[in-house]
Amino acid sequence: MVNKVYKVTSDKTASGGSKHNQILMSIVVCLPILAYGTAMGWISPNKALLMGDSSPSDPPVSEEDVSWMASIMFIFAPIAVFIYGVAADKFGRKNALLCASVPISLGWAVKLICAHPIALIGARALIGFGSGGAFVVCPLYVKEISEDSIRGMTGTFVIFSQTAGNLLVFVLGDLLPFQTVLWILLAIPLIHFCIFLRLPETPSYLVKCGRNEETAKVLGWLRSVPPTDKSITEEVDRLIIEQTTSELKFSPRLLITDKTALKAFWVALIVNLTREFCGCIAVLVYASHIFAEASKDPATSIALSPNKQSILLAAVQIVGSFMACQLVDRVGRKPLLAVTSVVAGCSMCLLGTWFYLPRGALAGWVPIAALCTCIFADASGLQPLPFVIMTEMFSFQLRGTVATLIMAISLGTDFALLKLFAPLNTWIGYHSTFWIFSVICLSNVFYLIFCVPETKMRSLEDIYADLEGRKKKKTESVVETNYV
Repeated sequence: MVNKVYKVTSDKTASGGSKHNQILMSIVVCLPILAYGTAMGWISPNKALLMGDSSPSDPPVSEEDVSWMASIMFIFAPIAVFIYGVAADKFGRKNALLCASVPISLGWAVKLICAHPIALIGARALIGFGSGGAFVVCPLYVKEISEDSIRGMTGTFVIFSQTAGNLLVFVLGDLLPFQTVLWILLAIPLIHFCIFLRLPETPSYLVKCGRNEETAKVLGWLRSVPPTDKSITEEVDRLIIEQTTSELKFSPRLLITDKTALKAFWVALIVNLTREFCGCIAVLVYASHIFAEASKDPATSIALSPNKQSILLAAVQIVGSFMACQLVDRVGRKPLLAVTSVVAGCSMCLLGTWFYLPRGALAGWVPIAALCTCIFADASGLQPLPFVIMTEMFSFQLRGTVATLIMAISLGTDFALLKLFAPLNTWIGYHSTFWIFSVICLSNVFYLIFCVPETKMRSLEDIYADLEGRKKKKTESVVETNYV
């Protein structure tokens, strides 16, 4: 029985309901993303050790090895996106997410067993494969278990988990031995797998499988009300109606034939690609150089070790992610995304100006402040909100297809940016690169205002009405009638 398995309780009465189970389950669902965050940040505190004389690797890793370790995750992740996208629609969100933890666990296990450069590169390929799958399935799962009033907040858990993973590995790497850290990082996907075995499939997928009675029990547990409650019955009926339009499968053709859904796809894709091209990933890669340059300036006494720099930036990311969780369901998706785009754009412009002017023209704390502000804006809006918008703009039938296509393109873009950032800087200079990022961020504000519908607490019909301009036409019709 479902209600015998799911034992998380709430301090509210059943009749009043509670959101606690949805929030706790969303946190558990995002543990593979936490593991991805630890993998992304793992190189930073361990690079010097792996390349040094006392390296656990025999032979010590080279700069070329480190380059492959950093980028290979983004080669295998887009491949996994398509595999897991199909699996999520065919075998269920739960089974696909369980399978995502397997290669991540194997990757950490390989690092524990062998630290040879080839083994480390192969291990990160495994982690990248599992993480790519998690980035497709986690947003779908979280959206489908969350009620409308908190789906924005729970949707930001994806990026919050990633930033928490970054901070965790930076702190662990600064305090604990190499092998001890690996054991802790291996435990994260294993814990997720063991806990998730006892958790349910999403209500949307259960309805699609015709398991309506189980759907009611799962919804009752998630909402902390009896399965026979009127609100649960109404929600099950709504899910049944939503999913009777077409067969659930990975189907780009179905997306292309629906003109409004295709328009929504382009909107979601552009919003996601703007997040990639805003330059925040490049800023994180270039952070050490900025800190080093700033510490040479006599106008500032800031001088931090590389690990302390990473911890500072990860802490800024955590604060930004927490702000996103608190604000996204209060102020809406568009306003928060627009404001953070402006802040990131201004920060990028300031960074570019600092690189353009002679050293000493601006105080040494200016690039550090601009860097932290940019990272904060990224974590509080630019990173999490495109995931939220992406899952809210499509029906259950198209959600998996859209998430698969957009995540594959986005991850491929990440790989290209990491490989092309250095040559671009050599060609046009760091100042021009950051100014380009600034222009993209600021241009995104106008795109958001004129082309992106608000999705907060709105039905798919209302969102698509905005995309088609039906509300505007209706208003014009009323004005014309009154005039006549």
